[in-house]
Amino acid sequence: MGPRLIQLRRKYKLNQSKLGELCGVTKAAVSQWEAGISTPEIKRLIELRSKLGFSLDWLIAGEGEATPGSLGAMPGFEERRQGNRRACRRDRRQRQKQDNSINNTR
Repeated sequence: MGPRLIQLRRKYKLNQSKLGELCGVTKAAVSQWEAGISTPEIKRLIELRSKLGFSLDWLIAGEGEATPGSLGAMPGFEERRQGNRRACRRDRRQRQKQDNSINNTR
């Protein structure tokens, strides 16, 4: 399963931390899954599948295709990913402004 998790993660341009966030685990847990040291709970895989859209048969057993259209992006995924990036940048700018205004009042 590890190599298929890596393939899935790279397809969606996610690092181990981001993949872990999608299913509620740490980067270390994802690393162990990918290395074959441990295996994820089925509920974690179902969470990932609901967010990324892939076949559990493919991920677990290597059978069939990753998705009905191969490892294609889930509709709207790229738009959500770009929106999340914009929101993160906006939040970072707002925090910087707040930090600057606090520093200027001292």
